Amino acid sequence: MPELICKQSILRTAARCTAAMLGAAFIAGLSWSGGAQAQFPERNITLIVPFAAGGASDVSSRIMADSMSKILGQTVVVENVAGAGGATGSLRGKNARPDGYTIGFGHMGTHSASVAVNAKLPYDPRTDYDYLGIHLVTPNIMIVRKDFPANNLQEFIAQAKAKGKDLKMGHNGIGSLSHLTCTVFFQLIGVEPTYVVFRGFGQTINDILSGAIDGTCELVASVTGHVTGGSVKGFGVAADERSPVLPDIPTSTEGGLPGFKVESWLGLYAPKGLPPEILAKLREAAVKSLDDPAVQKKFLDIGGSVPKLERRGGDYMLATIKTDVDRWIDVVKKAGGIQVKE
Repeated sequence: MPELICKQSILRTAARCTAAMLGAAFIAGLSWSGGAQAQFPERNITLIVPFAAGGASDVSSRIMADSMSKILGQTVVVENVAGAGGATGSLRGKNARPDGYTIGFGHMGTHSASVAVNAKLPYDPRTDYDYLGIHLVTPNIMIVRKDFPANNLQEFIAQAKAKGKDLKMGHNGIGSLSHLTCTVFFQLIGVEPTYVVFRGFGQTINDILSGAIDGTCELVASVTGHVTGGSVKGFGVAADERSPVLPDIPTSTEGGLPGFKVESWLGLYAPKGLPPEILAKLREAAVKSLDDPAVQKKFLDIGGSVPKLERRGGDYMLATIKTDVDRWIDVVKKAGGIQVKE
């Protein structure tokens, strides 16, 4: 009998010890988790850019990475993951561990128009990401060869209607932003030009300069030097306000075509499911970066501008994406169902 009581006592003591240890471990785990979030970041952060180095997307991302590094106290390292029109890098960003140490870059093409033009898109921008905010906006513009017989938007529209299929417009590939922007423009004026497809803007602008084609629709950031230098003519900045880098070019509304609005945005995201405290820190760093006059000047130098405060946040970016997706789906349907070929 004494032996049985002893064994029961030992078992009860062991059980109490086990419970105590488990409880302590649970509390320690909670403390570690909260502490890790409070101390975030404790190491470098990777910023995935879904395009090759050197383009406007890469340059703007590096500007943000440098500024956010100073605010967060850890280096934000840019990693270029090009392929499939930005889908490869965007998918990698979606599938990253949601711990704040991997963030990504996206723009109107990768996170809005892509839904409309790619039926096999391996991610849904409306549901698969937590957004940090928009950091750069740049409108699109219609440009034509310098000897094209028009000097303002209305004259160009008249010439386009007269030429019809004889009007040759270049773009950077089916489903590209230059293609979709031109699609919007010509849908508005009821003209179907002949499109000439190029692999990139470099080839497109060369054929405009040589006179082989008439023009294209492009980011102001891409064509500023050509317009100011007089090698091409620019008509109808597709935004509500004139571009600060092309202040002499009237907006589309001023030119009599108010429906022609295509303002490209660039922003940052994180994989869905970040702890709220970490997401808040990243959002704060992204927004604070844009208050730096040096950052604002760098963006202006590449033909873009920092959005107003109310247009910077992650919630605004998500709302913009949802609106843009609906718009591009409608544009694509009217154009007969454009689809990117994989």
